[in-house]
Formats: sequence, C-alpha cells, structure tokens
Amino acid sequence: MRRFYGLLFFLLIPALLPATADAEDPNPATLHSSRGAWPLYRQWTPAETRHFAQWISTIYDRKVHGTKEQRLAKLEYVLTDPEMNLLLDPEFLGEPSNPQIDLPTIRALHHIVDCHKLLMSLGSYYACRRGLPFMYSTVRSSDGTDIRTAPSTLPAGTASSFEYSSAHQFFVDLVTGTCTGNLRVEPFARNSEWSDTCPVAITPQYLIPGCSFYLDGHVLVLAEIEEGGGVRFLDATTSPTRDLYTFNGMNAVTGITPKDSTRENNPYAGCFRGFRVLRYPIAETDRDGKVTRVRRRTDEEMREFGFSVEQYDRMEELVTKGFITEKNIPLTSMHQFIRFRMKAEKPVSPVEIIQRFLTDFAQALSRREEQVRLAWENVQTEGAIEFPGGTASRNIHHTGGRWGRYASALEDAELRGRYLEFLEEMDAAIQWFDNAPDMLDLTGLNLHAVWTPSDLALAALQKKNQLFAERSIQFTDSHGQPCTLTFLEVEKRLYDLSFNPNLPPEVRWGAAPDTLSPDLLQNCATPLASRKTIALADAYRMERPYRSLTRREIEDTPMSEVSDGSHFFSEVLESYLWPKWRGSPSPPLVPHGGKASYERQLASRH
Repeated sequence: MRRFYGLLFFLLIPALLPATADAEDPNPATLHSSRGAWPLYRQWTPAETRHFAQWISTIYDRKVHGTKEQRLAKLEYVLTDPEMNLLLDPEFLGEPSNPQIDLPTIRALHHIVDCHKLLMSLGSYYACRRGLPFMYSTVRSSDGTDIRTAPSTLPAGTASSFEYSSAHQFFVDLVTGTCTGNLRVEPFARNSEWSDTCPVAITPQYLIPGCSFYLDGHVLVLAEIEEGGGVRFLDATTSPTRDLYTFNGMNAVTGITPKDSTRENNPYAGCFRGFRVLRYPIAETDRDGKVTRVRRRTDEEMREFGFSVEQYDRMEELVTKGFITEKNIPLTSMHQFIRFRMKAEKPVSPVEIIQRFLTDFAQALSRREEQVRLAWENVQTEGAIEFPGGTASRNIHHTGGRWGRYASALEDAELRGRYLEFLEEMDAAIQWFDNAPDMLDLTGLNLHAVWTPSDLALAALQKKNQLFAERSIQFTDSHGQPCTLTFLEVEKRLYDLSFNPNLPPEVRWGAAPDTLSPDLLQNCATPLASRKTIALADAYRMERPYRSLTRREIEDTPMSEVSDGSHFFSEVLESYLWPKWRGSPSPPLVPHGGKASYERQLASRH
C-alpha cells in the first residue's frame, strides 16, 4: 500500500504545479506511464543528453569555484543545494517532472558512493527527476574470477526503473548491485548490448559532460571540456569519508587498449577501457504514448548518442605507426589526439593562457590577503587557534570553527592545483609547435624568433615573467606596515606560503622564520589538541608536506617531524617546462614570420 501511494504521489505532483510551455523544454514530454519506480514522461534524446551535460557541468563548476561548503560538498549536499543541483530549479527541471527524492534515499546513495556508484547515482537521479527510463545490468566474469579485475565481463541480465514499484528500492539495488566490473564489457561481445555503457566517439558532439572514462579499477565522470581540448572529471573513491573530487584531468586518461587486427575472431578483446557513454534505455509505447516496456538501445540505436570504437582503432594506429594521422597532421600521443578533436576552433594562444591564469591568480590572492589579515587580527584578540588533527574529518582542510575560517590550507592547496593545471596547459600548447604550428596563436610573443619548441618555451617563459612582474598584491605585516609582493615573487614562494593562522602575515606570505624578530619567534606558538605547543619555526618546518599539496587531503593531517631527505612537489613553470623543451635555439637568420608562416608559404608553392 505504501508503494502504491508513493507512485500516486509522483503521478499527482505534475497536476498540482503550474506547467511551462513545451518550447522552453529541450525535450518536451511525449510519454506517460502508470507503473514503475517513477512516472515516465520523456525519451532520452541527444537534446536531453545536452541538458544532462549542463546539469553535470554546473555541479562541477560549483565544486571548483563555489563556496567552501560547495567545494567540500559530498553527494547529499550536492543533491540538496539549489546552486549545485539545477534540478531544484523548476525552470530547468521542466514540466511534467518528478519531485525531489526523499532524504533517506539520497543518504542511501551518499553512504555507499564510490567512483562507479557516483556515475550511476547521478545518471539515475537525473532520470528520475526528468521522468526518463533508467536501467542497470548484472554481469559475470568471462573466466570465473572477480568481475572487477576479470579479463572481461559479460552482461547476464538487466533491470529497469519501469519494473520497480519503489524508487527507493530501485536506487538501492542499483548502487549495491553494480561496480566497476560492469564497465569491463567488450564491444560486440555476447550480450554487450545489455551493458550499462558503451564506447563513445571522441568528438565535441558526443564526448560531453555525463560521459565517463574507465581505467582499471576506477571510473571518472566527464564534467568539463577545456578550451584547449583537455578534459576535467568529477569522481569519488572507496574512501570512508565519501568525498567527491575535481582534481583529475588528462592525467587520468591512460590505459586505452589498442584494437588488435591480427585477432580475426575478436580484434576488440580487452577494449573496454577508455571514454564511454551511458547506454540510454528506450521506452516502447502503444499508439497513445503509454509506456509498455523499457529496454536497452542497440549499438545501432546508440549511434545518435555517439557509439563508436574509433578510440581503439586509433590507439592501434598509434602503437603500430608511432603516430595518429588527423587532417594530414601526425599526432604523437592519444592525449594530443583528444585535444586536437576536442579543442575550440580558434588557435591556442600561450599569452591568453597566461592572462587567464593571471585573472584567477589575482582573485585568489585578493581573497587570501583578506583571510590572512582577519586571521592575524583574530589571533591577536582571541588567542591562538588549535591545530586540528586526530581524525580525517578534523584535518587541516575539513575542520570548521576558527581554524576553518582563518586557516588557508584548503584555499592554498586549490591555488597550487590551479597552478599545476596552468603548467600542464602551457606544456600542451608547446606540443603543437612541431607538428601543427598553425594551431598556435603567437600574438604577444616575438613570433619571428620562434622557430623551435625551445624558442617557444623560452618566449612563453619570458612573457610569463613580464606579466607576473607587472601585477602585485599588498598585505599588512605583523607591525601594521604595508608590504608588496609582485605575482612573480608570490610564484617563487608558492610552496612556502604558510596556511597556519597562528603565524604572522610575513610567514603566511612565504617569508622564512629566521627573518623575523625574536619576539615574534617566541610569541607565535601553535597549540595542539594534546595541550602541547609548537614554536613558530618548528610549526613552519612541520607543515612543509602540506604546503606541497595540490589537492586537499582526506586522511588525518598530524603535525609531525619531517624526515631528512624528504622530497616534496615544488614545480614552477621554469622547472616544469625548460628541462623538457630546452635545446638548441634558432639560428640568427630564419625566415621572417616564424615557422608557421614559412610552412604556409611552402605549401602554397606546391
């Protein structure tokens, strides 16, 4: 009886709410149903997947750029925060639609979330709210071993939301009955068309947020396509903290198995790692639009959503030839192929990359200046702030209270993470120079002197130094005096900036403790939960491992001694780029206009 009234509530809600015009909905309702875990109103269409992509990308944007609570948000918070979850906006949700799922169900998804369950939770939640069908499959290993590590898996059956009478039970069975083993289904294998996902074409039309990337043991939800063609992901792990992460990008794109054309019977054996798209179900209806059955789409039906095994074909080309040919351009890695396919139409500009980062850098440093100033004022009036620790939930990045307000551990890690993305973006831009110089816009650089990748790396470094030296941040020191640092100086101190609110502003901005006056060294101790206090210089030394992090820690972060010889990440653009790209500079006499112009002239003669 409870299940009947639950379904009746879902069915009556649309009649109680004002309807919006069909023209406002990217995928107007065409269905109706009288059974299932939730009422069905729509089929999955390419327009619907773009709506889904917007929903995913908004969650990612808030996880990266939102408030501190949003950046630390776990699944329950994501699904209940109107700024993160666009489906809580009636205009985006559309009508007819289904109401928000109940909190016990949301918590059931949250408490078990890991990488694969995140993918399935987001897809099924979206389907429920928009009145779309959703399915999951059961799989068995091809050799009787653990499905998560088997050479491959075979779908053995499917279940759909249409077959359930309880939304809560469907969600629970979905997340408890599937794992990353569900992704190890080879294309064209037996029952492969029952699978939860299928390989997708690497093109801007089809590889959109809501797709995924699978590598052994882990799957990530595609959440953003960068202007330069890079990809960014939303993912989770089996950590008991159930955190959601945004720090993975092209670094996670590994392990795509090449097609093996010598295997005539099964050339796509093992070809399940890589980019994938949900195998969107289709609802069959009678002539009045009433749903009679929900089933998987076939490979052919999935082509309008991007079904393709090309990534495995291209990987075979890369392995056998050493490059992938695209528009007569030899691309020397799968990463370069992905960027080539996915990048915006306009050429990549190293100067624009620097300027974009400078804008983000300036905003982050301005916020940091206020936080450091307020922290010092608070410590002077309220006393020292206890260094958190003891549990994962009370580490330097997650703790609330005074530490959460005045420490900059989270913000500093995020700033270093953004800086690392900047380094990777600059490196990716230089990679185009040898094989596709026309893909670069060298405006703002001395393009006449750029004839080799070394030239470009050097010119980019010089431009970065110039632009960083032109910008500055001013802060107030412990004696109330204004101090100014150029962005170039901040960059050099990036791994020296202390996050500890008990330390004076000079140290918060990277000054070495031995440059301070004796009274500051003696009076700025950091208290621990054990009631022990750590002197300023010792506290600064012990926090060194955490100053190298480019993402937040989810485990305990105790203050402890650093062993001799420890190495911590401390890359800046010079040390990241120059060792890789340095080489012989251009000769003093080279054709005017740089390499790209010279090659265009050569091509025009033939």
